[in-house]
Amino acid sequence: MPRLLTIMLGAIALIVAIVGIRSLMPGGDDIRDVQADKIPTLDKALPDASQGRNGMPVVVIRSQAVERPLFLSVGGRTEARILDVKSQSAGTVTQAPVTEGMLVEKDALLCGLDVDGASAKVREAEAAMAGKRQAYDAAAKLVANGWATQGRLTSAKAALDGAQASLDVARSDLRKMQVRAPFRGVFEKRNADVGQFLNPGGSCGVVVQLDPIVFVAQATEKQAGQIIVDGNARVRLSDGAEVEGKVTYLARVADASTRQFRLEVSVPNPGNAITVGRTAEIKVETGRGYAHRVSPALLLPDDQGRIGVRFVDVGGVVSFVPADIIDETPDGIWVAGLPRNALLVAEGQDNVKAGLRVTPDVREIPGAVAP
Repeated sequence: MPRLLTIMLGAIALIVAIVGIRSLMPGGDDIRDVQADKIPTLDKALPDASQGRNGMPVVVIRSQAVERPLFLSVGGRTEARILDVKSQSAGTVTQAPVTEGMLVEKDALLCGLDVDGASAKVREAEAAMAGKRQAYDAAAKLVANGWATQGRLTSAKAALDGAQASLDVARSDLRKMQVRAPFRGVFEKRNADVGQFLNPGGSCGVVVQLDPIVFVAQATEKQAGQIIVDGNARVRLSDGAEVEGKVTYLARVADASTRQFRLEVSVPNPGNAITVGRTAEIKVETGRGYAHRVSPALLLPDDQGRIGVRFVDVGGVVSFVPADIIDETPDGIWVAGLPRNALLVAEGQDNVKAGLRVTPDVREIPGAVAP
């Protein structure tokens, strides 16, 4: 019993001591509120004030899609039709009327070979032809008057036909002695000059067709399914100049190494202003559809690095759509894939992420019009 009493008295003395010490401290019994965000913690980062939160107000722009031509864009380069024009006969070059760099018309003489022998054969065939025609005319008169049989006329006709065939061969041989331009273009390089001997298959020179000029690109399987041969195309050159043309070729077999399809766009090139080897952006029209005109500032990357547009969807939830850019104009970028009527998240609100539920603050802008 004395032991229990001693313990109780000790506890009472301890309580009295604690109360007395607290009464001597500034502030007395007041307990201050401590802000949670001021408490240092090592196991969890504090929320960043720059991060969006559910229910936050967000400025949005009301945008309405309009119907317009749709384009797909591919990178390409210029190519030209280049032909090494060769001789079909053997002979010494006696004429070289064009020089390198000259514009030549179709059938212009590039290399003239020694035609003395060929010309003589043509004259001989022409004389034979004239004699056979006279014989045929005489036989026809005799048969008409009953002085000769039909067989004589038939023989005369066969001889005339043979003479005509010989003349055609002689003239063909003469043409082969003259190497001519196969199309309108630039005589780029001369490979045979006056005095040189050309064998059959020997090169006279190189002709390059620059008008029309051809832009070549590689299309993916998805893009190839959208391209229409003879469809319209726009080409933007590296210096910013734009030209228009037509899709003239789309491969039906993919390249074995790249699995892509060769695409060719022909563009008029009067004066040969566009040279071979220039790079360009080719925009091929794929039809018509709906698109929104947006400022480039509205295009932002998502967490996966995809460039796209944020918009407020049903229920005030922010959504993200990868940018399907179908055209670029001085007034803005045309993007497909959004709803017809969309509330686009305005620029300068980088903390607004997809998945947040927000309160939209709608701002009206002038509607886009189709070109």
